[in-house]
Amino acid sequence: MFTDRRANTRKTKRERQPWPAGRPFKILALDGGGIKGLYTAHLLHQCEQNLANGKPLAAYFDMIAGTSTGGIIALGLGLRRTTEEIVSFYETDGRRIFPPYPATKVGKAWRFVSSFFRPILNHEELEAALKRRFADDTLGQAGPRIVVPAFMMPRTEIAVFKTDHHPDFRNDHETPAWKVARATSAAPTYLKGHEHAESGRIFIDGGVWANNPVMVAVVDALTCYEITLDQIEVLSIGTGNPPFELSRKSVFAGLLAWREVIMAAMFLTTDNATSQAMLLLGPDNLLRIEPSDETATIKLDDFDRAQAELPPLASAHFASYGPALARFFEQPAAPREKFYA
Repeated sequence: MFTDRRANTRKTKRERQPWPAGRPFKILALDGGGIKGLYTAHLLHQCEQNLANGKPLAAYFDMIAGTSTGGIIALGLGLRRTTEEIVSFYETDGRRIFPPYPATKVGKAWRFVSSFFRPILNHEELEAALKRRFADDTLGQAGPRIVVPAFMMPRTEIAVFKTDHHPDFRNDHETPAWKVARATSAAPTYLKGHEHAESGRIFIDGGVWANNPVMVAVVDALTCYEITLDQIEVLSIGTGNPPFELSRKSVFAGLLAWREVIMAAMFLTTDNATSQAMLLLGPDNLLRIEPSDETATIKLDDFDRAQAELPPLASAHFASYGPALARFFEQPAAPREKFYA
């Protein structure tokens, strides 16, 4: 699972593999957002049920990239879980992973105070659910190309887990899928980081630097294959980017006032990645769908509100974006290369 990413990075330009000139390279990019992944799961379920012609949804994409909760979904799709199974993960396991908010003032106060000293959620519930859902599957068993961002500590270092779709990608394919999912979804302040005992490194949520993995996927595609920007077609699904405002007084204040900015900064990377991808690919080659308005304010651990508001919103968005979504399901993708798995 662990490699010293910097030490093992190639010092020469990656050799690009051939890709048919007339064939598009279709990418599905899935944002982080905790229980708000319920929106993504329901939207993809609508696509699979109505557009995929009886095939698994993953069969239509050359690459699936996901961060945090989006990484869990990406792995599930790649390892041939149906979208119905993925929805079930959020609706059944989600309740245990994200317990109800305290009802009393004392309970709410204790939750707030304790959050300064330890993660809010019990990571063991998430680990148990991931082990149950992924069993013994490894990353390399995924059908499409999979790209999953994470982050390592104590010495800061980014990590991107990848299937063995290029000869340079030798290390990650043997990693258990549940460990990749756990590594990418360890949201700071919410869940304990995932420890790699042999190296002493700790994996943290990839949302710290790539909550929206669209640019991670686009760069990987461009450096792995002889494709042009015009050939890349992206379906990017977000979980809602809540508006954030810091008062003028707080801007000039200290650490306590800026505490929430840490989470806000993660979501700023989402907007940045979307803007960069749009500039590179153009609006005709990138479809971005996400909750907005009040639904964007749902907190990533608010199971009750997510369960009440996001499934119907996903159905409404599928109805609105149906024709734009349909183009991604006109032709299945070709099988990927497997160099080591």
